[in-house]
Amino acid sequence: MLYVSWDPILIGISFLVAFIASFVALDSAGKVATSEPRSAIFWRFSGGATLGIGIWSMHYVGMLAMKMPVMMHYDLELTLLSFIIAMLTSILAINIAVAGKTLPTKRLLFASLLLGTGVVSMHYLGMASMMGFLTIYWNVALIALSVAIAFFSAWVALWLAFSLRQNTHGVFINRVFAALIMGASISAMHYTAMSAATFSNDGTGIVIRGHATTLMSHDVGELGLSLWVATTTLVIFGIMLFISMIDSQLRTSRLTDSLRQLNQQLEKQAYYDPLTGLANRSQLDNLLDACLSKASETRSTFALIYMDLDRFKLVNDAWGHHIGDQLLVAVAGRLSACISEKMSLARLGGDEFTLLVPDTHEDEVEALVKHLVATIQQPFCELNHVINVSLSAGISYYPQHGDTAHELKLKADTAMYSVKQEGRNSWAVFHAGMAQKTVDDPLFLQDLSQALSRDQFELWYQPQYHAPEHALAGFEALLRWRHPTRGVLLPATFLPMLEKTGLIISVGRWVIDAACRQLHHWNNLGFRHLTLAINLSPSQFEQHDIYDQITDSLQRYHIDPMQLTLEITENTALKNIERSVQLLNQFAQMGITVAIDDFGTGYSNMLMLKRLPATELKIDRSFVKDIRDNSRNVKIVSTIIDIAHSMNMHVVAEGIETAEQQALLTNMGCAYLQGFLFARPLPVEKVAVLLQQKRFTLSLECSDSSQKKPA
Repeated sequence: MLYVSWDPILIGISFLVAFIASFVALDSAGKVATSEPRSAIFWRFSGGATLGIGIWSMHYVGMLAMKMPVMMHYDLELTLLSFIIAMLTSILAINIAVAGKTLPTKRLLFASLLLGTGVVSMHYLGMASMMGFLTIYWNVALIALSVAIAFFSAWVALWLAFSLRQNTHGVFINRVFAALIMGASISAMHYTAMSAATFSNDGTGIVIRGHATTLMSHDVGELGLSLWVATTTLVIFGIMLFISMIDSQLRTSRLTDSLRQLNQQLEKQAYYDPLTGLANRSQLDNLLDACLSKASETRSTFALIYMDLDRFKLVNDAWGHHIGDQLLVAVAGRLSACISEKMSLARLGGDEFTLLVPDTHEDEVEALVKHLVATIQQPFCELNHVINVSLSAGISYYPQHGDTAHELKLKADTAMYSVKQEGRNSWAVFHAGMAQKTVDDPLFLQDLSQALSRDQFELWYQPQYHAPEHALAGFEALLRWRHPTRGVLLPATFLPMLEKTGLIISVGRWVIDAACRQLHHWNNLGFRHLTLAINLSPSQFEQHDIYDQITDSLQRYHIDPMQLTLEITENTALKNIERSVQLLNQFAQMGITVAIDDFGTGYSNMLMLKRLPATELKIDRSFVKDIRDNSRNVKIVSTIIDIAHSMNMHVVAEGIETAEQQALLTNMGCAYLQGFLFARPLPVEKVAVLLQQKRFTLSLECSDSSQKKPA
């Protein structure tokens, strides 16, 4: 038997090689999960190759650590074959283990068997490549143990490679400890297998390479192999370390860029509206503070303009929010095109916009606002839909209306809200007489919820006149709230909250009952020719018992159905066209007049409306307001009237304020007119006075049904 000794330095180097190879393989596997597909392939292959090179290098350095008193050489072909096997099995095993998001037990076992087989084959091919006049005696038990260790080491290595691939906190330390375990396992397998061999030069035993003397020209010596293995390993590990460092720097650079972009996105989200790209409420506050500071120093004036789209909710209800969003983008574009670079346009949310105009004067601002209102009034064509909306705007000035941001915003909002109450599609400068917006006040909501039980709601009545004869035809019933401290409030003040809270259902029942009760009173006084129009809200119209509500009230007060007109918006009617046709047919069969309110602000779809049993169209006041100066509105109104007549419908124009509007609409063929030119909405006491006056063409005693609106 030959005496065998071990070089502790080379043993240490062999373990170090196994440890470094394991760490680099784990690091490469960790980059797979966070890399793009092409990069992930590179890291899977490079990680497997590093592990294979490490195992092979550790094996040969470990064999070189074994010293015997004979000259040893190694067969070149078998040495290269063992290297190739170590490389291929490691690459395949790593790819199988870390390629997926999970590592099922079957896949782990298959990869472990593959890697374990490769390690065992590599080791014993390496032993077979030893050339010398030696006989090797094998310990079968130790061979079996080395094989078991090889498969266990493979299982541990692949499980760790998968488990530690996520770059979580503390993963570096975990990979160091894991690499130590892997290195120890690989070394244990190698030195267990080496201890299974006993060497002799007595000529007995198993001769591994009997023809070694004929292959001396193809072998490499211990020194040459040692230098080649060490150099190759260091170069490979150096290259991998360099690539890993470059990749880490690139990842850091990409992370820095990503963080910078994220910060920019967060800043944009924090200060800019994602839909329109305009400044948002937070950015407006910043701009307003800066403007206040500058104006205070320079003693200059600036204006804050609050703007809100009229009937925007109808657009969302009619066509959906995607069309509403398209409309908001288009509105933002039109507003932006009207302003200069020194001005700041913002969207506060929903359909609310603000405009900050620095270093200005009242004439400039008012001319600008008038232009903005006129611009938005022009029809929008969004996704093959023609949409008509209008703009209400309120203005506050610094320092005239306040020297703080809160004061200026509150007063601009109050001015805009006042425009909404007065009819929309206009603008106003704040003054002390304007009522402040109250719908967001919790006390206001509490008062509203108790208003019905406290009998605070009233119906006011606005007269409607026959266009040609100027004779009184009837009234439109309009809801008012007589608040105990705020006075009489218009629907714009509280109607949105009624809709939002669902109180509109009970209030709507009261309106129907109160209107029929008032008609009954007028009938008893002899005014049976008068008609009364009431508005049905979308929520009311959707109630399953709305037909019963109306018929019950008509029967209770003995009202002729022909005296009642039900007004619904075109959007409400067309929201569920089949139900609307069925329900409105029931009303029409009773003799109730069905009117489409605010026509021109929603669908404006005459073909769809033709399916409805409506006999009356109400042209929205936004078309009437500037009809004398706006040839486009003249064409629109004229077309609506002509089509309505062709469908045997008569037309009501609301919002008449001037004699010119009255004459123009009468000549166009409007059957009925309504507006401030004739009378504002009146409480019931003033209606009684109006009815007693003798200036009507139609006799008060006349009960001829031909003088009422044709049903």
